[in-house]
Amino acid sequence: SSKPSVSLVTSSRRCLASDIAMSLVGCCGSAKSPHVDNFSDQERGQETKPFILDEKTKEKEKSDDMGKRSSSSSSSSSSSTFSSACPCAVKVFGGCSCCVLLLMGIVFFGLKQYLSQQALQSMLYIDDASIVYGNNLTAAELVVKNWWPGCYETDSIDDFTETCAEPCYSPDLMKKIWEFNKANPGEVVYYPSRTLEGIEQVKLGGWLLPAPRKSKEDTEARPRIVLQHGFSENSNLFRQTVGAYLLRELGYDVLLNNFRDHGYSSRSKAHVYEWGHSYPLDVLGALDYIRSDPDGKLGGKISSKKVGLMGFSKGAFNVLNAFGMDGDVPGAWVDSPPWLPKIVFANGAMKVLEDMGLGFMAGLLVDGAWDTVLSTALSKGIDLRKHLPKDSLLKGPDTKRHIYGVANIGDTTVPISQHTELKGMLDKYPEKYSPGYWVNNGTCKGNDHCIDHLERSDAYRTRLCGFWSKVFELPSGGCEP
Repeated sequence: SSKPSVSLVTSSRRCLASDIAMSLVGCCGSAKSPHVDNFSDQERGQETKPFILDEKTKEKEKSDDMGKRSSSSSSSSSSSTFSSACPCAVKVFGGCSCCVLLLMGIVFFGLKQYLSQQALQSMLYIDDASIVYGNNLTAAELVVKNWWPGCYETDSIDDFTETCAEPCYSPDLMKKIWEFNKANPGEVVYYPSRTLEGIEQVKLGGWLLPAPRKSKEDTEARPRIVLQHGFSENSNLFRQTVGAYLLRELGYDVLLNNFRDHGYSSRSKAHVYEWGHSYPLDVLGALDYIRSDPDGKLGGKISSKKVGLMGFSKGAFNVLNAFGMDGDVPGAWVDSPPWLPKIVFANGAMKVLEDMGLGFMAGLLVDGAWDTVLSTALSKGIDLRKHLPKDSLLKGPDTKRHIYGVANIGDTTVPISQHTELKGMLDKYPEKYSPGYWVNNGTCKGNDHCIDHLERSDAYRTRLCGFWSKVFELPSGGCEP
């Protein structure tokens, strides 16, 4: 027999809830299509008038049924119109597909709603429990009462064993950091974010951690570095604890800054993850504080040429923004920064859909979910497209400032493509930036994001030493561990 044709039968307002209901019965189960009169007005939704078949339609149905019984091979029977119960559906290959189409629509709508809600929860709405962790702990306790890869929640220095830590890091390293922090405790300080028209100014708080002095009389000002935490973290978690130790051990004073709504910093009116928008002003507020040292805790005001920026993940993203916005910053170290927030979300969304066996639908769902995040943020006065590195870095002066990027090929949180974008931008403007790069490939107890300073602490320290010695125009001797 010939290939059946595809008939698309349309009608105006009749293709509403009543037709869907009829389709479900007529196409998905009953041999004979029921009359629409069997459905109540409520079941028909907006359609309140019964859909009565006219005589021509009845005669057509009768003719089609007779034709099908007499000759299943005739092309006319395979291209006949639908029965009265399914007037607005599609007939494919001689069978009614309205149920399949309806089911596909429901599944698509459900997935879209699910992904949009997941996007809001993961990219916009703040998890207060995670961002205030450790606010009641001392600097030494942040080592022993914290979460660490492999060893998880620890309560004492004895919880770091070779079994849980190695081969990623050694218990000896943890003991060194713990003893260092006990001897050099630091304190929590407070300061305002930098002002910018249209952006709320808030009170920020962070750990001021001076490098060891030879004696109490040693008040000589040292180079200083603002270290910025990443997404859904704060100054108290393990990445910042290790990073601050490496910098202080090299002789640099450190301010572990908290974004607004995080750690010791005040709550903002919007109280959402802002990505760009106000966060660069938080980094710059910390920069202003450590430059001026208003309380004289570090030896007083220091030249802008002796104060740098460093960040992990989203903290690095905003260090890039701040670096572009303040041309007096001599250098920036960025570990695994996103280039665009949407790419980070899309990367995570793809993994979620792939786990559900629906990775092929990512192209249909991700853009809509991200648009939901953008519009919801805008309703709270936050523009997630404001202050992106690709724009901020263009504002930097033509002074060949130093910048160093670290990345992991196997990073499943911020894909390596984001490092490639950053590298392409920096290499394109040699008159503005003098870049350096370090790309690794590895994991630490299943963690692959911003983990090199723990997994490769000696090599990381050596590169930090060489970079900051160049930035601050210091002798580079003693950089080897």
